[in-house]
Amino acid sequence: MVRAVIADDSAVMRETLGKILEDGGIDVVGRAKDGVEAVEAIEELEPDVATVDIQMPRMTGHEVIEEVMAERPTPLIVISSHTTKNADATFEALEAGAVDFLAKPSGDNSVDIWSKQDEIVERVRAVAAADVSTEKPDRTESVRTPTVEVDDEFPNDPTLVIGASTGGPRVVEQVLSELPVRAGLRILVVQHMADHYTERFAARLNERTDYEICEASGRERIGPGEAVLAKGGYHLAVTGFRNGDVIVDHDDGPERHNVKPAVDVTMETAADRVTGNLAGVIMTGMGSDGAIGLEAIKNAGGKALVQDEATSRVYGMPKVAAERVDVDMVLPKDRIAEGITNAFRGWSG
Repeated sequence: MVRAVIADDSAVMRETLGKILEDGGIDVVGRAKDGVEAVEAIEELEPDVATVDIQMPRMTGHEVIEEVMAERPTPLIVISSHTTKNADATFEALEAGAVDFLAKPSGDNSVDIWSKQDEIVERVRAVAAADVSTEKPDRTESVRTPTVEVDDEFPNDPTLVIGASTGGPRVVEQVLSELPVRAGLRILVVQHMADHYTERFAARLNERTDYEICEASGRERIGPGEAVLAKGGYHLAVTGFRNGDVIVDHDDGPERHNVKPAVDVTMETAADRVTGNLAGVIMTGMGSDGAIGLEAIKNAGGKALVQDEATSRVYGMPKVAAERVDVDMVLPKDRIAEGITNAFRGWSG
């Protein structure tokens, strides 16, 4: 049985979240009302996972994460209020070592959080399975220098589709920052993430990579050196490919794999409509989203890449994709950017 500690300064949230987890078969072994108690509970009780609020007395959620990851690395999931300020703070928590995050309702609205009971239990279980023993905090705040080089003979019209879920934001940022804008990639990114957070994530990616990156806002054209991030609450569909530009639009269809946006939608529509060089990458995340889409890309003559088990925070999506698809490359996160450029060069790995 998964053993969990809950850290939140709201008594209502501690009680409600505790009931949700216990009803889902998770053993809540401790509750903490502030950051100091959270660190003590995690160190003494040695849980499989801990939920951590961002705003807490005595020690903030960030301070808790930093101390826990330095002293006793433990899978942590952040509980974050749905505000712009806390959206930025949430991404900083991921940099400090948290595996995933959940948006909680404003105030003590336990009715809203009960409506997400199944998702909360599933996410907490997935985080509990994450390997954080070798994880190092990422405090890079400036634009990174691309580490992969391309020459003048690099193929024209390369289109890349990236899919990720739990543990994905840091890897997505790393891969995009290592890809040279000179390669002229058109990049479509699907990260399982709620609306509002995708806006902030797109802004962070735009600041930290050489590519021009925006959150999808509707019908758009993505040209060389540009990238688009699927907006939370909408699938990102490829609707055309003209004059070297990938045309995308919102798809408000039903959820796939209980998520929206879904990687499968973007990869399937890219396989149907993109001509020329096409590659898909499935990175860390729980569930099976992306496997069918990656298979479609492969069947359309494109390249299929997946992140390896050793560097995936949660080896769910990459595992299912690797089992279903005759992938071209299985790579650690530090070599994904290199693998992408090699794939477009026509190399097999």
